[in-house]
Amino acid sequence: MASKDIIEVSNDVLETSTKFLHDVESNVYFDSRLASDLFDTEWLERLEYACPYIDIIVRNPKLALIKEENVVLVEKAKKIDVTSVKDLAKHTERISRYDRGTDSVEPKKILDIRNEETFNIYENRFLYTVVKMTIAFVSNKERMLKKLDLKDYKLLEYSSKTTTLSEKVNIQVKVNSESIPKGKMDKDVLDKVKEIKKRIKRIKDFLLSWERSPMMKEIEAAHISLMKPPIRKTNVILKNPNFQVAVKLWEYLYKFSENKEESGDNTSARAGNVLLGFLDHSFLVDYFVMNSMAVSKREQKKKMATYAVLLLSEEIRRIMALLKNMGLDITDEELMRLVAKELHGNNERLVGVSDVKKKFKSAMSEYLERTQDVL
Repeated sequence: MASKDIIEVSNDVLETSTKFLHDVESNVYFDSRLASDLFDTEWLERLEYACPYIDIIVRNPKLALIKEENVVLVEKAKKIDVTSVKDLAKHTERISRYDRGTDSVEPKKILDIRNEETFNIYENRFLYTVVKMTIAFVSNKERMLKKLDLKDYKLLEYSSKTTTLSEKVNIQVKVNSESIPKGKMDKDVLDKVKEIKKRIKRIKDFLLSWERSPMMKEIEAAHISLMKPPIRKTNVILKNPNFQVAVKLWEYLYKFSENKEESGDNTSARAGNVLLGFLDHSFLVDYFVMNSMAVSKREQKKKMATYAVLLLSEEIRRIMALLKNMGLDITDEELMRLVAKELHGNNERLVGVSDVKKKFKSAMSEYLERTQDVL
């Protein structure tokens, strides 16, 4: 095969590649469970610090006086005042009998007025939210400890679809990894787990006492929804030091819950996602391999050589974009030096583009000769 055939890329191939990458619609899901995460106790320290402050609020909750007015049967009325009489004058249909002689009336129903204390105020509803979120958070950590496994686990799922000049192309890839076990948990690890469980137990004692408090029971019965941002900055929340600690804990727990939701459905948008671009590029590589299989050995070799040259330039652009995204600028000379290192071993002589092409042609030809039977 002539050298020109290896490095020359036809317009059809260029257009196919361009359209392929332009039309690609891809999604990626990633999940990781690292053993080291279990022993990060920052969350424990935050909860242990906040519990005494929250305990003070729960044991001394603020009350509000509310006025309830209900029309009830006279025999069930508990408190009647001037407002009740005025209301009866407006609603004479509630009078069952009128005595002209004594000028007296007997109502069958009357406005009953009650003043009652309630815990159902904004600050207590916020505190209820903090307690409920803390309970859920601690329960999640306990589940993780029960399923304790010192193996690291990672999962990547990639799916995508696109079009070329004449085809619709789809792909689904699933990659998972699991660290190799290194024997049973040693005594130090078991002691650390035991200490974490003991600290969780102390936090759960606080949570249990809070759940049994009159304030929590009343708000629970009101079936309120947990609060979401933004939190209203009332005077109590802004100035009370105990509430200030509760707000910081709420912010931490809410951020955790948001991160958990994102990790549960980690679908990345293509725009600006350099890593997803690498997966899209791998999709293009897979397509080119597939597109080269059902042809003669000679045609197969020619196609793969052409694709390889095109993919090389694509990969260089993508690597440059990744380095730039990481804040690393690399000059043309530095890039050529890196390529030269790979082509000439440890020889750091600065080579030109023609040298790289020449070496690449030779290496690619040799590679294709070795692999043509496999392909």
